[in-house]
Amino acid sequence: MLIDTRVHVWALDDRHRPAPDAKVAAPQAAAPVEWLLDDMRQFGIDHCVLIQSSAFGWDNTYLLECLDHYPGWFRAIGLVDPLSPQNAADLRMWIDRGLTGFRLHPLYYPDEPGWIDAPAHDALWLAAAATGAILQFHLLPRHAAALARMIARHPSVRVIVDHLGKPDVAEALPYPGFAPVLRLARFPNVWVKIGDYQIASKQAFPWRDTAPFVAKLREAFGHERMLWGTGYPDGARLVPLAQALQYVRQELPCLSAGDVDCILGATPRALFGF
Repeated sequence: MLIDTRVHVWALDDRHRPAPDAKVAAPQAAAPVEWLLDDMRQFGIDHCVLIQSSAFGWDNTYLLECLDHYPGWFRAIGLVDPLSPQNAADLRMWIDRGLTGFRLHPLYYPDEPGWIDAPAHDALWLAAAATGAILQFHLLPRHAAALARMIARHPSVRVIVDHLGKPDVAEALPYPGFAPVLRLARFPNVWVKIGDYQIASKQAFPWRDTAPFVAKLREAFGHERMLWGTGYPDGARLVPLAQALQYVRQELPCLSAGDVDCILGATPRALFGF
């Protein structure tokens, strides 16, 4: 079993337009799900988790269309506005329509740092607990303490930490800046995703300066709570899928063959219900 837990797909047409107030630049070309399916077949990828592109804001419609047109292939993680007082209702609505969870981006809100564990956000977490929604966080290590406080208040909500927890690969042992991310491992309902390695790295493929941080994550979380995601199509497919697979299968000495099989298959299959 081979499952990529972080891929982006989008359409660009009259019904699917980038959000005018998006936190990231609008793409210049479409990345339709059919391209992804072609590559999945080529590389033997059984399933993918579709992640709503931040360029398209809170309208997760295209993800629902992908789920409807290609049943059984995908699960989908959408977006809800973390600052909206209606986000709990929005979460319930999108879950009812077929989404599995939602991605939240604390690092996109430097001027509103307090929302992660604000009391006003409890409604969103309660809705996630009631519906079984997964909450995925794209954050910096400095946000991890606030996330920990929220997880402690809502221990039944499944949480994913994205992008390796955004380590600074220039940091020296014992990686004190990365410690808040590692401390999240004390919560059994938290998983961490091996991804964004090509951006975290200061080196060319195979990005060996990221390997010590993967090792620390494996030590803290265990391989049973680690996932793998490519970030496909990474803009213009900057990282070929062959390299992304080689990275996780061959370039991380901390992972045994059994670990890799679990990370690529058994763990995401159980978490996302494939």
